[in-house]
Amino acid sequence: MINIDIISFEFKHFYRSRAKIFSYIFFMVLCVVSIYNGFEMMQKQLNTIKEIKQNQHEKILEKIGWFDQGISGPVDKPWIDIHEPYWSVRSTPTYMIKEPSSLFPLGIGQSEQFGFYKKVNRWSSTYDSDMVEEISNYERLINGNIDFSFLIIFLLPILMIILTYNINGLEKDLKFYKLILSQNRRINNLLINRLLFYVLLIIFSIDILIISVALINYSFLSNMFDVLKLVLIANTYVLAFASFFYFINKKGQSSSSIAFRMISVWLVFCVIIPGSVHQYTSYKYPVNYMTDFLDVNRKQTYEVFKLSNTDLYYILIDLHRDLIDTKKSQEKILDSKLIRRSISTIVNQMNISAANLIEEQNNDKNKIIRSSYFFNPVTYTQNLWNSITETDYNSYRKFRLNIQNSIDKRNDLIIYESWNDYKVDKDKYMLYLKDLTNQY
Repeated sequence: MINIDIISFEFKHFYRSRAKIFSYIFFMVLCVVSIYNGFEMMQKQLNTIKEIKQNQHEKILEKIGWFDQGISGPVDKPWIDIHEPYWSVRSTPTYMIKEPSSLFPLGIGQSEQFGFYKKVNRWSSTYDSDMVEEISNYERLINGNIDFSFLIIFLLPILMIILTYNINGLEKDLKFYKLILSQNRRINNLLINRLLFYVLLIIFSIDILIISVALINYSFLSNMFDVLKLVLIANTYVLAFASFFYFINKKGQSSSSIAFRMISVWLVFCVIIPGSVHQYTSYKYPVNYMTDFLDVNRKQTYEVFKLSNTDLYYILIDLHRDLIDTKKSQEKILDSKLIRRSISTIVNQMNISAANLIEEQNNDKNKIIRSSYFFNPVTYTQNLWNSITETDYNSYRKFRLNIQNSIDKRNDLIIYESWNDYKVDKDKYMLYLKDLTNQY
């Protein structure tokens, strides 16, 4: 079916068409610029992460130095005693970090809507002011940088329209279609081979860019499966639109009618359907202003501090059943200072309950998005692409879960070590570091 002569003819036509050449070059320049911006954003994140880890390491060495010097803490803060579990855990700097994937430049996804690091303390939560929540936005032009995935998914079909709208239409415009038909009755073969030239040109160009990013990041071999998945998605996406355009070219009566129908297909699949689903989702689940979460952080937290030590103790026992077997629980008189130091674990549980409500609403939103995939393939392609580059909603949700696990671990360590009245030496502190930072 492939006819080299026809493809060669179409290459000459493409080469002589300034509009097509300019459109192709302009689109490729945009792709290169978007990838460059992705690399810059990735490098900024890596530099920030490196700086965070360096500062964390220096502060940890300072705490270890207190044990080596036989002192309890900084001279200007005599109330700090590193030998108490409460202060040794609280003084340990802990960060949760989401490292950018090696394919990050190919799809920044929702990285502009979410933080990629979080300093964790006993009062932290997954919805602090430095953790931003947003569902996938389809109109990426409105929201900041245009990334490579946006160009491929939303603008590449427009390039295909520019390159192919006059195939089988220009001949009808100039009234020599019947002459071509009389000379070559296999008109479908002619049409397919002319379209094939542009499909191969686009696929080759996009595949080169994807593979180049993997090679530049030295990740082609280590992430070969993901790279091949992106190549497969891009190629399938191009072929899907090419199939639509083939039938439009075949049935079109003129270049203008073909162009109009192609643009209509693009509008339906890339704008109207995703936009309608997005609007319906926003209508059914309006923007969550996190009032429940703010109530926990303000009103309810203050109410907890007003409770008596006895009430707080029983709440702690409900949250931590094993607490009743600890050394401090066996004493006749409750340690008021210890109870007050344990309030953070109560507030943490309140934060978890409020955050779960927000997560449930987000999950319901995403269920609607997923249920639309069978008639909303562009959104499916976008989310699948971002999942491979680890910049989709689920990737950042996993990051939030890791943050919550770190908060829980920190509070549990304070609670059980303090209520068992343990004393901390250097060896025990190194075990704390291993639990809290996974580095030592």
